[in-house]
Amino acid sequence: MNELEKKILWQCRRGLWELDAILIPFVESNFSSLEEEEINNFRKLLAYEDIEIFDILVNKKAFDDEDLNSIISKILDFQISQLEKS
Repeated sequence: MNELEKKILWQCRRGLWELDAILIPFVESNFSSLEEEEINNFRKLLAYEDIEIFDILVNKKAFDDEDLNSIISKILDFQISQLEKS
């Protein structure tokens, strides 16, 4: 695990447990396969307030920043795949 991944994992520790349960496993399983642009967009997503990220990932609220659509889709797809395994 490199320093950037450690830093991002630390930033995934949010005030809402639900976000921790979504973001941390995503990074642990997918970080090494993300492209640089995806990593940058993920970091951009992490800059948002917890409630905004919660609305996007849990409530499936529409999101205005189209640059983040790809990484949001990856996170949601990963989350669905994890739920299907359970």
